[in-house]
Amino acid sequence: MVQAAGARRRDGGRRVRVCVSLVVAMLLAWPAQARPQAERAEGAASGDGVTTTSPRASPSLGVSGYVRSLTGIHDAGFDAPGVDRRTGFHGQVARLRWRIGFGDAVTLDVHNRLQARLSSTAGGFGEAAGIGVSVVPARPVDLSTHLLDEERIELWHDIDRLALTFRAGRADITAGRQAITWGLAYLFPVADLWAQFSPFELDTEEKPGVDAVRVLAYPSAGLELDGVIAARGRAEDWSAGLRATIELPRADVYAAAGKFWNQLMVLGGIAYVLDVSTLRAEAVLPWDLDDGELDRPRVTLGVDRVSQRLRLTAEYHHNGTGVTEPAAYFAQLSSPHIARGETYLLARHYLGGAASWIVDQDERLSISLSALVNLHDGSAALTPLASWNFGQNANVSAGAVQTVGARPTLLPPALESEFGTFGTLWFARVSVFF
Repeated sequence: MVQAAGARRRDGGRRVRVCVSLVVAMLLAWPAQARPQAERAEGAASGDGVTTTSPRASPSLGVSGYVRSLTGIHDAGFDAPGVDRRTGFHGQVARLRWRIGFGDAVTLDVHNRLQARLSSTAGGFGEAAGIGVSVVPARPVDLSTHLLDEERIELWHDIDRLALTFRAGRADITAGRQAITWGLAYLFPVADLWAQFSPFELDTEEKPGVDAVRVLAYPSAGLELDGVIAARGRAEDWSAGLRATIELPRADVYAAAGKFWNQLMVLGGIAYVLDVSTLRAEAVLPWDLDDGELDRPRVTLGVDRVSQRLRLTAEYHHNGTGVTEPAAYFAQLSSPHIARGETYLLARHYLGGAASWIVDQDERLSISLSALVNLHDGSAALTPLASWNFGQNANVSAGAVQTVGARPTLLPPALESEFGTFGTLWFARVSVFF
């Protein structure tokens, strides 16, 4: 009993240190003149959470950000010797976004991000699902600092954006750590090769930043050229790509090519609009530079139906990097495609769907449901979510990640299904924007 009480006191002390560190770091990061500037700001876009100085000022400063917390319980769905079946966890992220403008032609964007993660057991489910579980792109310069790193408590800070943008006529040039998104898919991205969210990421407000030089050019009406050179840590993993997007009366079409890690890739996609529905198709064909041969393609076909308060999405996905037998799942976990966040899926064929509905006319209450289904083993992951919006600056959500499928076996260790491995997660999420 004495040992248990001491453990509880130590855990309580750790939680206090985490909370104090969060508050102190935010106070240190917040600029001294931010509030007076916000009070003097004129012409700021309503609801965008950004405060800007007067347009006559040079340079100008804009400050925005958010604080998001996630608390949940995970049930593994099976019992294992010496391991708690249920795990409680809490994650929190505070992001401070700075935008400094030097006239109309030059902008500097800097994002400070402070994250904390607590778990009732070591190696809990919070490491696979929650806030900040997506793979962070390899970077040649590490701008992160671990403030606290213990068995069940972690607190760290990093610079997730540090990018300078030059606007010159029909081209924008951005150099530094920035967010880059390619592709059309909603549930199963195939072309989003710079940085991709995990399917179990519960903070999708901002993508992880990529260290890159990007040129966006608009040589003629309806044509966009997007060139990227990204530093991915090791020199052999550096990547570069060029994408051309054409805007047609009823469709957007893109074609792209480049080197991504150890692969040469050709990419293409189309989104065709039919009144309130959109048909989508995109594919990636990779050539493995190490093996000197074509790899299997990755393809996503999708359809969306959007009305004022209801959005429906359905997709089929062919994952060329995946396997077709559950017996190969365990080995597939060590695939380099998964380690670097190129994909998060183990198998070959998938179906997915999502529905979101804004319940009331004031757009306060929204309900959504997404589902991913592995067509090889029949396992599925269902994510219901209900959110209440307190105006433009805060919202609260409650949801779950409910999985269906065979649970893993311990002796010998084997994954009998993909999504059945994750068990069940219940969570509550609170977000405050400023």
